[in-house]
Amino acid sequence: MLPSLFISHGSPAIAIMNNEFSQFFKDLKNEFEEPKYIIIVSAHWQSKDLRILSHENAEIIYDFYGFPQALYEKKYEIKNDLKKVKEIKELLKNKNIDIKEDSLKEGYDHGVWVPLSFMYPKAHIPVIQISLPFSYSSYELYALGQALEVLRKDSLIIGSGNITHNLNDIHYDINASVKDYASTFRDYIIKNIREKRTEELLDFQNKAPKLKQNHPSLEHFMPLFFALGASKTKNVKVLNNTFMHGNLAMDSLVFQ
Repeated sequence: MLPSLFISHGSPAIAIMNNEFSQFFKDLKNEFEEPKYIIIVSAHWQSKDLRILSHENAEIIYDFYGFPQALYEKKYEIKNDLKKVKEIKELLKNKNIDIKEDSLKEGYDHGVWVPLSFMYPKAHIPVIQISLPFSYSSYELYALGQALEVLRKDSLIIGSGNITHNLNDIHYDINASVKDYASTFRDYIIKNIREKRTEELLDFQNKAPKLKQNHPSLEHFMPLFFALGASKTKNVKVLNNTFMHGNLAMDSLVFQ
């Protein structure tokens, strides 16, 4: 049985870096067997309702600006699998979760392809992306993960975001000292994950300290609940306890 993951994907510039962050993603695949499929929810595909990417020839998209030209020249020959898309759609329908196929969305955002380009550089594993609805609560994303847990027999389920994400207060130095509000929030979340305090986590908007300082908007935190819901035991291995730019916690979580 494959795990479910929450990945803190960090800056898209990691795609052209050769440092501890890029090396972490290269090594991450060694934590589990190779999957047949990857099913992923990213912070960077938000939608009105729940959608699944059904573009047959979807490619990577450069959904960022102001970075070095080398980043826009980065290639990754990612591929979809429409048969698996149909299977997921039917599975969710049987669990009373409505999901619409989206054949107009051109491709995969950097929250998907940047980490995967290091984990599986040959791009030989089909990637099925599911959207992050604006209206979904932590409880609904958790239920979505639960509904797909059965697919872990051959699929790696990933939520891609960041434990902390406040771009308004990042430091230009990638190795800047960690801000207190970021470490306070990160430590609270990781402690509750390790202690399997699921209800505390699901009620994070009322319980988590320094929430607004770490997440002025919630899209980078919400994919955590997709990965958490897909975990049967809630046993977790916490990896990559580092920060970028003083306030971006880069922890990635491997759930069983």
